[in-house]
Amino acid sequence: KINEHEFMAWVMDTNSKRQEGMMFLKNEDFKDNEAMIFVFKEPQPLSFWMRNTLVDLDIAYVSDRKRIINTTTMKALDETGRPSNAPAKYAIEFRAGLLRKLGIRAGMTVQIPDSVKAKE
Repeated sequence: KINEHEFMAWVMDTNSKRQEGMMFLKNEDFKDNEAMIFVFKEPQPLSFWMRNTLVDLDIAYVSDRKRIINTTTMKALDETGRPSNAPAKYAIEFRAGLLRKLGIRAGMTVQIPDSVKAKE
């Protein structure tokens, strides 16, 4: 949850899940209220790319204190790394344009259940 906006999120909590991410999904495979959260054991500099990802996505990098560090929009199939501006424990992907549409930006708090933890 970010402000009043609630999302159902696929949890990517293992190395293999994090590597696959949203590869090969199409726009019709997920909705505006759905997201994918990548969770890591420790905060670290993160950088995501769009190998085999067929749709544009927004990404929010989130600190271990559950605050958004920075956001960016990534283009389908673009293998240019999009880094976090500081060490992040979470990365959350959404439909492209959704963060701007909802007014979600750096500094906002994300409510992530404590049960969402990296398994490896």
